[in-house]
Amino acid sequence: MVNELLETTKYLGIFISLGAFVIGLAAYKRWPYAFMNPLLIGTILVILFLLFFDVDVPTFQTSAKLLSDLLTPATICMAVPVYRQFKILKENSWAILISCFAGMTSGLATIVSLGLFLKMDSVTTISTLARSITMAIALDTTALIGGVGGIIVAGVIFAGIFGTVISGPLFKLLKIEEPIAKGLAMGAASHAIGTSEALKSSELQGAMSSLAMVVSGIMMVGLVPLAAQLVQ
Repeated sequence: MVNELLETTKYLGIFISLGAFVIGLAAYKRWPYAFMNPLLIGTILVILFLLFFDVDVPTFQTSAKLLSDLLTPATICMAVPVYRQFKILKENSWAILISCFAGMTSGLATIVSLGLFLKMDSVTTISTLARSITMAIALDTTALIGGVGGIIVAGVIFAGIFGTVISGPLFKLLKIEEPIAKGLAMGAASHAIGTSEALKSSELQGAMSSLAMVVSGIMMVGLVPLAAQLVQ
């Protein structure tokens, strides 16, 4: 029944996804804790919906495709805070490059090491290499090295949500208060999801996160194929 509605009603998947996010947003306002991230709550609600009504995932994806199509222009819009803070970004160019390179190489080393330790097959391992960069770049990069699109989508979403959830408590634990450092960490580890969270704190932090996301994405286009060679 629900599958038929999704097939015949073109945008029902969009309303379900947005409705789940609105519920998550309301829950976060009521209980403003890190683990009550609206995107996390919304994702869980959509998964429960799919399981409860036995909905075909491809059918739901087709119905909610417009949201995916808006991902790339939404990412491009993050160039606005980068432009506004360009002077500060230029002054910290070396810190940005070094931080992003360290973040990307350490992330790839961790995935390759875990893949070998857990004895995962090579396809699964290479399908998770690009999980720290924005979806628009991660999908194309993973396809070029022969990875599975579904795995990298899940990996990118998990990395974004996980980084957003733990960033606040982790910054407090490590006593990190510098907005530039916070922004670089959020953008390099949690891409667009982390950047949207960083923008809530300040425009400078959001700008640093946006730039880190872009720089990290460019670096990973070159680093991921090299890491894939170690796995295959």
